[in-house]
Amino acid sequence: MIENHTVDRRIKRTRQFIKDALIRLMSEKSYAAITIQDITECANINRSTFYYHYLDKEDLLQICMDEMLLKAVRETTEEEAIKNMKKTYDNYDPLTFYIRMFEHIGQNANFYRVMLIEVPIFRRRLTELIYERYMESISLMQPDERQFVVSKQLLTTFVTGAYTAIILHWLENNLSDSVTVMAEQLSKMMMLGPHRASGLNCPSA
Repeated sequence: MIENHTVDRRIKRTRQFIKDALIRLMSEKSYAAITIQDITECANINRSTFYYHYLDKEDLLQICMDEMLLKAVRETTEEEAIKNMKKTYDNYDPLTFYIRMFEHIGQNANFYRVMLIEVPIFRRRLTELIYERYMESISLMQPDERQFVVSKQLLTTFVTGAYTAIILHWLENNLSDSVTVMAEQLSKMMMLGPHRASGLNCPSA
């Protein structure tokens, strides 16, 4: 049993070396220009080791994306908050989710910085994930679609685009603001809307 755990740790460590090598290389040159030899040299492994774990670099990229998006869902989901949100909107604090989201992005900044800029399919998949999560949450918070003053689909698209743009802004500015500051600002923008957040007096609709 101890031997199996040792092997498992070794496998995980090797795979992490390979994934880290891919991200490091993608920060230096385009994905298309990266070869298996580049990856093995950067990870300090031989080709047979690479092919033991992955079919090719496309398989490696796909697994990297799948694992990170799964990790994003796991690390930003708070079961108790979701339960409360189903009971009543008053018990749901969106700031908790924003803090978890920025913590996750910050802890994996190199990955997100490279993938969102260099891999369009990853940006699209992240956008789809944010869209689905917001659509689910807004549907739970406001189940009566007759109460929406705008299209729920357009609202979700607007919010999704804002989320993605803010994440990119934060990454491109080297995480210049803290997780707490980013979460608080996003929360205020979401709760107040862009015009009220800018200090404008908005007439009621």
